[in-house]
Amino acid sequence: MSGGTTYDARVYRTEVYKGSEVTTYKVRWKVGGRLWKEGFRTAAQADSFRSALLTAARRGEAFRLTTGRPTAWEREKAATSWYEFACAYVDMKWKHASAKYRKDIARALTAATPAMLPQSTWAARRRKHPPGARPVGIQHQAAFRPARRGRRGSRVGSPEQRSAVGIGRGIDCA
Repeated sequence: MSGGTTYDARVYRTEVYKGSEVTTYKVRWKVGGRLWKEGFRTAAQADSFRSALLTAARRGEAFRLTTGRPTAWEREKAATSWYEFACAYVDMKWKHASAKYRKDIARALTAATPAMLPQSTWAARRRKHPPGARPVGIQHQAAFRPARRGRRGSRVGSPEQRSAVGIGRGIDCA
């Protein structure tokens, strides 16, 4: 058991729960002593998931202790951050866009950014400043304007938000 993985995995039979309106099929498996369950609406989905777990266990793949799933199922971490991707998109569109469209691009990316960052970053922000407390959108939109992005002293958002998106850590996309 090194690095949060183990080869100790056991897959059990599928549990069938017949409720008053819906039947649920639960696949149960144990990884490193912890029992995991995953519910499905159809028997075929449950059987497919169970067989995938069995195949991984028979191949001798390592299972992650934190998720209970084979390590081969995990996605690679993206090479670029959300902020770098958004900056590249803005840089591609900015030169040929009208002033109104530029403003809409910045507004749209500002609205999409909370969904693309860890929840803890934005939960802390909401506790400090409840919605409507101050116009946060204007500050964040500046992060997506190429002229403002590389400017020294331009403070966009709170320190947690800047570190989460890469602002202020030398990751200027301009």
